[in-house]
Amino acid sequence: MTKARKLGVPPPVLYAIDPLLHTLTFEFVEGKAVKDILLDFGLYGINEELMNELATQIGVAIGKLHDGGLIHGDLTTSNMIIRNGTNQLVLIDFGLSFTSTIPEDKAVDLYVLERALLSMHSSCGNVMDTILAAYRKSSKQWSSTMNKFSSGYE
Repeated sequence: MTKARKLGVPPPVLYAIDPLLHTLTFEFVEGKAVKDILLDFGLYGINEELMNELATQIGVAIGKLHDGGLIHGDLTTSNMIIRNGTNQLVLIDFGLSFTSTIPEDKAVDLYVLERALLSMHSSCGNVMDTILAAYRKSSKQWSSTMNKFSSGYE
């Protein structure tokens, strides 16, 4: 989480670590999960402007993580919150994250997100295209990752 923050991708603030109770205390992020926003689009119609803003923020955030050698490991819309007031994307649940510069690891991160979008949010159209476009713009290393993503998982 510290690495994500240094890379410009905000996670919740870690307030306390209790080694005796084996607990972590995090900031409660006031906002709505991206999952719920997209499910609302499925029920009430897509707000194209908001959809594009969300997808762009997601793509940029993943590009920053990957360029910094950080793989989230569980990129789903349940692990993304839009903070009230600022509309800032906050990534949560770094429990499966790890460091890697291998393009295949980055491609698998994108594949997990694509599967989550297809299974939960198919009524929102192909939001993954917008995410990938933002990823390509924000990542200096997008080419090798996209080669693995498109060749290994289609």
